[in-house]
Amino acid sequence: MKPYLYLSGLKKLAQELKGNERVHFGIRPYGFHGGNLLSIVVYPYLLCKELKRLGKTPKLRFTLSINDYEQDELDGPDIRKYPFNIYPKNTSLQFTKSTCSCCTYIADHWQPIIEGCFKKSVIKDFPLVTINLVRNSYLKEKTHFKRLLLETIKNPVKQSKIFKKYSGHDVLQTPIKYAGVICPKCRSAHGDTIVIKNKISWECHKCNHKVISAFKYFDYWWYHKAMLTARLKIFKTEVTMSGGDHYSEGDYNVRKTFMKTYFKEFKEPKMLFCPTLQAFDGQKMSKSRKNTCFINHLKLIDICEKTTESIIRVSDDMVANVDEKEYLRQF
Repeated sequence: MKPYLYLSGLKKLAQELKGNERVHFGIRPYGFHGGNLLSIVVYPYLLCKELKRLGKTPKLRFTLSINDYEQDELDGPDIRKYPFNIYPKNTSLQFTKSTCSCCTYIADHWQPIIEGCFKKSVIKDFPLVTINLVRNSYLKEKTHFKRLLLETIKNPVKQSKIFKKYSGHDVLQTPIKYAGVICPKCRSAHGDTIVIKNKISWECHKCNHKVISAFKYFDYWWYHKAMLTARLKIFKTEVTMSGGDHYSEGDYNVRKTFMKTYFKEFKEPKMLFCPTLQAFDGQKMSKSRKNTCFINHLKLIDICEKTTESIIRVSDDMVANVDEKEYLRQF
């Protein structure tokens, strides 16, 4: 099976679908800029529109992962040069505080906004489509999630070799750590996580809290690439949608290898990769790069429907020059 790339891939995929498949995508719940809009709203919308054009009724069943187990921010020796020698700067997104007054944590603020944007655009025009938002933290004790999370904690070097083989990036010998406990006391991600038979041992480097307890006692951070494999299995995913930056990072082959390694019996889902939205600074639009802006979703749909390119470049006429509340009213 080959990847489905950008608009031509979307059209090919639509030809092969019945219209009621299980589709998975994910988002880090700490904003909703133009890059998020492209993969979370625009490409799902265009896939439904293409199905309808082909005479099929769009009844896609979307699962949107709210990735609250991901790092609050990436840290490491050099996160651009060595993207697989990384760890959380402080904690996970599950415990990242919100800057607004309405919610304690950032995920609580952004999850309903993300869901609302999808419903008011995609489901508004394709009412038989459904969406189910699921936080990573809610999956903690699912069998496949727990098994692969424990394997990630115990043997991260095995995964680092897969990343190195398919990404084209060098990987330093240390630090190599792709999952761990979030301290139950101070919520720091910095410490020693050790699997001891059916128990977890934790020693915090920040507050010195030490505890040995059952797996379910703790919350965790987990690098998204291995975590995606578990989610695809749990949701019985038939199609997975991701940003084009994941394809350029070698994720198509990384995912195939992870699935063969950890879930041999699982049928590989079809993988659709959306274009990458390039910000005014010439880099991928990303909150971590501090180059985000709000984009008019109707204009972005129109542009994406007409280009097969892997990169969509932001122009002045695409930008919605409004504050967050005004921007969200457009949906």
